Amino acid sequence: MLQVYNSLSKRKEIFRPRNGRRVLFYTCGPTVYSRPHIGNYRTYVTEDTVKRYLLWNGYRVKHSMNITDLDNTIMREVRKTGVSRRRLTGANERLFRQDLAALSALPADIYPHVSEYACRMAKLAVGLVNRGKAYRKNGRTYFDITKYGGYGMLVGKRIADRNKPLLREEYKPSQAGDFLLLEPCEHPCEGCREFVGWGGKPAWNIQCATMSTATLGPHIDLAMGGRDNLFNHHENTRAIAEATYGGRYAEYWMHVRHLIIDGEKMSKSKGNVVRLPDLLRKGIAPNEVRMLLLSVHYRKRLDYTERRMAAVRERFAALRDGIAAIRKAAGGGEKTVAIKHANGDAMFSKLAASAREEFVAAMDDDINAPKAIGIVERFVSECARMPLLKKQAQEALRLLFRFNSVLAFLPL
Repeated sequence: MLQVYNSLSKRKEIFRPRNGRRVLFYTCGPTVYSRPHIGNYRTYVTEDTVKRYLLWNGYRVKHSMNITDLDNTIMREVRKTGVSRRRLTGANERLFRQDLAALSALPADIYPHVSEYACRMAKLAVGLVNRGKAYRKNGRTYFDITKYGGYGMLVGKRIADRNKPLLREEYKPSQAGDFLLLEPCEHPCEGCREFVGWGGKPAWNIQCATMSTATLGPHIDLAMGGRDNLFNHHENTRAIAEATYGGRYAEYWMHVRHLIIDGEKMSKSKGNVVRLPDLLRKGIAPNEVRMLLLSVHYRKRLDYTERRMAAVRERFAALRDGIAAIRKAAGGGEKTVAIKHANGDAMFSKLAASAREEFVAAMDDDINAPKAIGIVERFVSECARMPLLKKQAQEALRLLFRFNSVLAFLPL
């Protein structure tokens, strides 16, 4: 039975959706001011693997992933480059989807865009003001955290009541206070003019709360994102959604740790950002990149180094050679091999059953993809060494395709 580490309870819990076999799944998507880097894709590939394993278990998954195509970062890039917002964000969204497809990620069912839901965000903020959960001050609208008793649960702290309004959208728990919902547009430009009639531009805090509830409803099963979003973005999303609709917004929260590079944070200012095309130009296949991104448990930090990438490529090559040997056996004759290996059926059946059972156990244990990968590697290696009958080799390939419906990088 699938167990996941729930950031809200700080423990592993059996995954039980609200509505039987249906799972409502929301993930934080990219801010498309530039092309995402492989650190971003560690989160997206992990989310895709979770989704694939839910499908493996027979769940019907409805997945919504937002596209932030209108915020302060984007408008700064618009002013810097002179490129229109629509053109800038449209181009980067296409690159994002292209990279996702290359990494074999299943597309979301819905991609809500901030620009399409901005009016709804403003209306939600006004509703909170009308119910006394938010207030306006100096032309800005703030959420009053003293009116929401659960503030701080995601970060694991009981945050003291503070009434100091925050102008910044990112801050630490020790700096917590009433956070922005709507703010004035300081640089009216393309994409911002319509905000004048809404009482302000929607801040980052209110975006996912609005888009997730609009596309999936007020109560969802699973919310995921990078560990950096836990506080304050996801804390604020919870507060807004639950203050608006009541009840628990998300039953489970899962967070993916950072990918760093050579022991340092990956950032544009350091000049060490690595994007998927950078790796492809070196002859590294997208399948190998996906294997790398899943090679360390999602709740542990992944340090990208040339050495680690080379080691993953060696493992991938061994998988490729082993699968090629199984394919060869799947196309060979049965008679001569059967003479050499009279007890092959019993041995192979035990091997295949054990591999499947161990794979499921690994994935049920908080999506332990690294362990599941090791199980698949061992299965391929042992099959490649066995004198397989044609039907056994075909069965081995069927099982590998089944494993690949979750891992999505095997060279099949």
